[in-house]
Amino acid sequence: MATGATEFIDSTTHDVFIPERWSGPLIVAREAALIMARGVDLRYTPALSGGGDIVNIGSVGNLTAQTKVKASNAATSYETITETNVQVTVATWGYSAVAVESIVDVQSYEKAAKQYAPKQGFALALQSDDTLAGHPDDFTNATGSLAATSPYSDYLRAVQYLDDANAPQEDRWFGVAPAEVAGLLQMKEYVHNDYSMLHGSGPAMTSRERAYVTSFLTIPVYKSTNVEGTNAAGHDNFLMHREAIAFILQQEPTMWGPFRDVDYFATKIAFEQIYGSAITRNDHGVFMRGA
Repeated sequence: MATGATEFIDSTTHDVFIPERWSGPLIVAREAALIMARGVDLRYTPALSGGGDIVNIGSVGNLTAQTKVKASNAATSYETITETNVQVTVATWGYSAVAVESIVDVQSYEKAAKQYAPKQGFALALQSDDTLAGHPDDFTNATGSLAATSPYSDYLRAVQYLDDANAPQEDRWFGVAPAEVAGLLQMKEYVHNDYSMLHGSGPAMTSRERAYVTSFLTIPVYKSTNVEGTNAAGHDNFLMHREAIAFILQQEPTMWGPFRDVDYFATKIAFEQIYGSAITRNDHGVFMRGA
């Protein structure tokens, strides 16, 4: 029987009839834990409720008690105190905007706005969190070395810095990168502590609550990749009291739209926020260089 070349109908020649499908669930970019905004001083936001872009925060220093000598008839001494102030300038106008062509919404199995609006809101929250996470680099007090896990002595020294400044015990907290947490949980001083202090996360928790890892030296520890900063060799961990940094959110994240733009046959959605921040009590924070 004669044989010849056989031509196959294969997946290449028939590919126009092979449908492509899109899954229902999407691979959504993971979001960093937001730990900063709920751990800083928010008391000054109402100061700009009537307008303005700068808040001056005055300071009141301590006085020194004098001793009066009996029957000395000496004049009373009055103290002269020169006070200072810290300025918080509200100048960051952040936004996230998308424009979706009408054909996309018509032909997409799910409205694009529904997919991206939550991400726009998170983008703004991440922006302000990143800004706040950059301040600990500027704390005058510092411990440790980059690219090296902080030893127990660094944690003790950081706490001492705040004690020396008479910072209140409440509202102190550690902000650390994941690599630093790994070192902390292996530290013998922590291992000998009560493991019941180690926390997990639940679906109903806020981003900051989910970032809570444990309590060390009676101070809560929060973990986030936002703490990593810009140091290629290590991370910008810190210990701070709430009043070390002031955050003024003059306009909370606000949605504009959706608007239909006939010039481009597109639906436009934007979110914006206006905020500012500054270190207000430098001695209430410690920059902890670490792993």
